[in-house]
Amino acid sequence: MTISTPNARHLLATTRRSSSRFMLGLASVVMLTACANQQPAQTQPIAAQDQELFAHHYIESMPSTDWNRVEYIRSLEAQGQSLEAIALLKPMAVTHPEASYELARIYDDATGVPRDPAMAAHYYRQAVPYEFSGLDNASLKLGRLYRAGDGVKKDPALAWNLFQQAIAHDDNPSARIEIAEMQLAGEGVTRDVDGARRQLEQAAAQNEPRALQALAENYAPGGAFDSNPSQSRAYAERYAQVMTPRAKSGDVGAMLALSRVYAEDGPLPQPARQQQWLIRAADSGDPQALAAAGHLLVMHQDPAQGLDMLRRAAESGNVDAAYWLGQAYLGQDQIEPNPGLAEKWLSDAAEQGQLDAARTLGQAYVTGDILPPDHQRGIALLKRAAQHDDAYALALLGNLYLEGDRLRAQPRQGIEYLERAHELGHPYATARLGQAYLEGEGTPADPQRGVSLLTEAADQDQSGAARTLGIAYLDGEEVQRDPARAQRWLHRAVEQDPDDTTAKTRLGQGILEGKLPGRGQQGAGLLEQAADQGDAYAMVVLGRAYRDGVGVPPDLNRAERWLQRAARAGHPSAEQALARTYRASGEQGNIDDLIRAARMGQVPAMADLGRAYLGGQGVRADYASAKKWLLHAADEGHPGATASLGRMYADGLGVGVDKARAANYFERAIAAGHVGAEADLGKMLLTGDGVTADPRRGIRLLTRAANAGHGSAGVTLGEAYLNGTGVAADPAKGVRYLEHAAQRGDDNAQRVLGQAYLEGNGVGQDSAQAIEWLSRASDNGNVSAKAALGAAYLEGQGGIAQDVARGRQLLTTAADTGHAGAEAALGRAYLSGEVLPRDTHKGARLLVDAARQGHRSARVSLAQAYLQARGVEFVDQQQAMIWLDGVMESDSETAIRTLQDLLEDTDVADAAGETT
Repeated sequence: MTISTPNARHLLATTRRSSSRFMLGLASVVMLTACANQQPAQTQPIAAQDQELFAHHYIESMPSTDWNRVEYIRSLEAQGQSLEAIALLKPMAVTHPEASYELARIYDDATGVPRDPAMAAHYYRQAVPYEFSGLDNASLKLGRLYRAGDGVKKDPALAWNLFQQAIAHDDNPSARIEIAEMQLAGEGVTRDVDGARRQLEQAAAQNEPRALQALAENYAPGGAFDSNPSQSRAYAERYAQVMTPRAKSGDVGAMLALSRVYAEDGPLPQPARQQQWLIRAADSGDPQALAAAGHLLVMHQDPAQGLDMLRRAAESGNVDAAYWLGQAYLGQDQIEPNPGLAEKWLSDAAEQGQLDAARTLGQAYVTGDILPPDHQRGIALLKRAAQHDDAYALALLGNLYLEGDRLRAQPRQGIEYLERAHELGHPYATARLGQAYLEGEGTPADPQRGVSLLTEAADQDQSGAARTLGIAYLDGEEVQRDPARAQRWLHRAVEQDPDDTTAKTRLGQGILEGKLPGRGQQGAGLLEQAADQGDAYAMVVLGRAYRDGVGVPPDLNRAERWLQRAARAGHPSAEQALARTYRASGEQGNIDDLIRAARMGQVPAMADLGRAYLGGQGVRADYASAKKWLLHAADEGHPGATASLGRMYADGLGVGVDKARAANYFERAIAAGHVGAEADLGKMLLTGDGVTADPRRGIRLLTRAANAGHGSAGVTLGEAYLNGTGVAADPAKGVRYLEHAAQRGDDNAQRVLGQAYLEGNGVGQDSAQAIEWLSRASDNGNVSAKAALGAAYLEGQGGIAQDVARGRQLLTTAADTGHAGAEAALGRAYLSGEVLPRDTHKGARLLVDAARQGHRSARVSLAQAYLQARGVEFVDQQQAMIWLDGVMESDSETAIRTLQDLLEDTDVADAAGETT
């Protein structure tokens, strides 16, 4: 405590004389204690020139005449005659630390003179090396100047030691609060929450209002201490009890303090009381009260009234009001941005030396969101604040120079600014510097230091640092992947800042995708929270998850809703993800969604839609539409669409047959790695089908496709080696290719292999193998296999026991699908009457249907019948074929009936029924 009378001061000095005379130097700070239960003071290393501040030189107390002189000087000061008081104090300051302290206080508090913190620091430094009654207050006030960098270079270590000296000298409660604040923020010292709590509780024991307020805040949810709402409220009530008498006596600061206690987000929310104290404070007319009241009203209850109060205070010269007013007009809270007024008031405050205003205005010029961009002026203002060790300005400059977003990147300078801001204890700078070292941004990568800095920042409640650490451990790029740490840091980021949607999204995504432990619904819940807070990427992740069934059951409707929200929110990948969702719906048979996806430009959907129109899958076959969508997809480089166009031209589907053009499309698809195109072009080159034959390349392409698992290529190769088509015959090799494809379920390979065993082509004739493979092919839907097996049973071919009923059933089933071979075989059987009852009408109809499809043996049978009817046997078969073509090309039912009537003649039917 401070001694107020000369006699008491003399007594204190006399009592201490014997124990203090030898206690010189910094070490004495550690030993001094103010009371029996006080812990030894903890010092921080300081510069040599500052050690004298802790010398505790003994000095004789001022005589009573000098004390009377000091009292007179104080009366002059109270009367507003501060210059006269200063003139009288300066000679006394040479020998009396009390006079030095009085001088420092006048300059510090701006009592009748402009505030001059540098001069205040000078006189405080003159006073504190001496043992005098005001040592605790002098140390406290000088420590505050060094802590803030106010008039002196910022020096947290020196400030810490000065606060410890104030505690040691007279258990100064305000010094304990300063110490606690530094411990909580990790400001120049290791963060120590328990130590801060002890300091605050000791200060609160003396009913120090700031300590009571700090304890209420830190025991509240989200505070630095373990949440204890009842204890928080108890401290808040004690704080209100201390401040209420002061406020009632006219203390404007106490009125404002009570308004904060009773605010809606305060520890004792009572809006009516808050309004009462705010109005009483503003009614005093005190500019600082107007400024504080206006600031609170702007942020909470009545922005219009708050702006008016701030304007009145600013016009009265209150620099803080000018700053708050300018900040409000940048669009703070619900206030409409007003660039002109924001610039005016921030400029006024900055010109008066308000560093927050200079920094805020500089940042506004650089970002150019509200004010017109003026990078040069913005950087100049930020540098002005940085010259006064404004840590936030240093951090902003560091980030700007590091990223080079709105000015030329200067990474080295960016790192230097961030290092300075970090040394001054700014948590954002520590976090940003940690990220730079982690990722090697502007400096050689140093993951170990990066993690250390980010951890330090996260411990200071920088949620961005916790998020960066979580993502780093999740992705495992800069540090080794560690799901447990990733989850812990991401959880911490979300707890520190529930609005950190990036952390929430990455945490939810990690759980959903199984990269982090947790249930899928938990991950989806986090993503939904982030999405509802406006995070468009969370919407995209949810949409994809429901589309693909990742961590949640597949639900295309939900996927569509989330992706539509993401698209409305402007996420760049939402449209493509939505198109993929429509395509997935299209794959499940919703042709409308497939069309929607194609129209949105989803290339695979264009290809799918083209193939759907080509094959009539889910939509009426439409070769023109098929060509249009396949061309769109092919022009975008889709190899499957390009190959499908090749098949259209190869087979003449909706276009004229153009083998050369087909080959060109196949070449383009092959260049893009399409295996099916290799099989198609290989087959054409093998036999020279519409292109110059190149069997060697054909075999090479077919071999490549077959080895990649393309069944059709294996069949073509197998048949080629079996029959020596375009390559030296190698039946064993042919069978290997066919068996390989057949075993993998290719029904055509199964058919060819079955026929090979049926006919003994390249293998020994084996009826059991023939039946097995033809049956498997038939069961897999191969109609040609069904026809071949039916014919074998009907005639008893290839060693297969004749089974007329089964043969007729298989052939009839195949013929009912329009299979020309089955129609021809069945038609001849009915005409011949050897294995089936003769039915010339049915036989004629089947044979004509087969011939109309171009079936060669059916056409030959009919030609033979025509010749037989005219008594000519194979003498003029060409003439018969010409006659047959004329009949086949006619749509006249009369012409078809003519053929049927012709076959009613038994001899003619016998001729047509002969196997050709």
